[in-house]
Amino acid sequence: MLINIVNTLMEPAFWLLLFGITFSNSATEIFAITIIALFIIKRISLKNFKPPKTPVNLILYAICAIVFITFLRSAYFSESVRGFIRIVKFILLFFALVEFFSEDEKRIKRIFWVIMAAACFTFLNGIFQSIYGFDILRHHRINDLDYLRRINASFIHSNDFGAYIIFVLPVSFCFFCSCLKKNQRIFLALNFLLGAYCLIKTSSRGAWLGFLIGLIVYFFFYKRRLSIVVPLAVVLFVMFSPHGLDRIKSLFVSEHNTVWERMQLWKGTWEMVKVHPFFGFGINTFSRYFHLFKPEIYPDLRYTHNSYLQMWSEIGIFGLLTYFGLIFTILVKTLRGMRKKLKKNLGGFILLGAITGYIAFLIQAGLDTNLFSLVLTTLFWVMTAYLVSLNKFLEEKH
Repeated sequence: MLINIVNTLMEPAFWLLLFGITFSNSATEIFAITIIALFIIKRISLKNFKPPKTPVNLILYAICAIVFITFLRSAYFSESVRGFIRIVKFILLFFALVEFFSEDEKRIKRIFWVIMAAACFTFLNGIFQSIYGFDILRHHRINDLDYLRRINASFIHSNDFGAYIIFVLPVSFCFFCSCLKKNQRIFLALNFLLGAYCLIKTSSRGAWLGFLIGLIVYFFFYKRRLSIVVPLAVVLFVMFSPHGLDRIKSLFVSEHNTVWERMQLWKGTWEMVKVHPFFGFGINTFSRYFHLFKPEIYPDLRYTHNSYLQMWSEIGIFGLLTYFGLIFTILVKTLRGMRKKLKKNLGGFILLGAITGYIAFLIQAGLDTNLFSLVLTTLFWVMTAYLVSLNKFLEEKH
């Protein structure tokens, strides 16, 4: 009886989490914790305390162990406690979702449509903001002093919105799948166009780069002869984006712009890394130390805008390599035999779109703070669980 109640509550909690990621840190926390609580209740009722078996279990345990060691070495106990709890929370969320997804293959495909519905609403919100100057949910206003008029929908920053877009947008490429009904393919194609427009309006160069590399990966596995689409898409993008060419040119300008700012942040963080290269300064302590290492000419205190470099400064090279091991394992397991998986109709197309978004997101994370944003990190772990579960179903079929 209790298990049935838990199973009934889990799916709407997950749907709400998907929508919460698009507009609220609080909603994201509430529904993520709800899912974890339901998972724990179910496990207690079954008297089964072993986590679901996945190809990355040992790597996740290693991440926990390394982060715990850095936590013990930290000079800032309360900050590192919060950081360690955050890591444990995300890993528990991963296990909860893997179990949730793996119970029913139909649920995985149903969730695909929920992801697309949440994305469609978010894209429409971004377009509304570009027209009227504020978004529907949070009333975030476009900065009137910004000549680019960058949109961020209900996200904190345009770069965050760009990260969300490039993660979910390739999944809409399922309109290539001939097994779908005509109205479903039209919806997905329109969803792609809405998202592409929003991506242009974010003016996020890191997101643009990630999406470009993602396109190369997608067409490499889908149809290599269509790889010409990638350079063509770049040309069209520059032509149709009002400030696309200006944004690309600004990469080569030496004045004090965002490129210069990132260089100063990276220099300061690298100085931190050199002091404690192996175990770092401790999880969640970057902001406590950066002011001691930043270049004198840089007046601000911000995250590094390179998720991997900041991770290195906090949990050391062992922690960073373990995290790379997680990513590498997911990529290898998913991409292995991808062309055969595509023959499994919709499931294969969803998998290729999801791994493409995964790659695009991780590329941008090397130029931004994706993995230090609550909503984006939650999205990362949600999609990691989704990839693992869907890939398992497709491999079992094969």
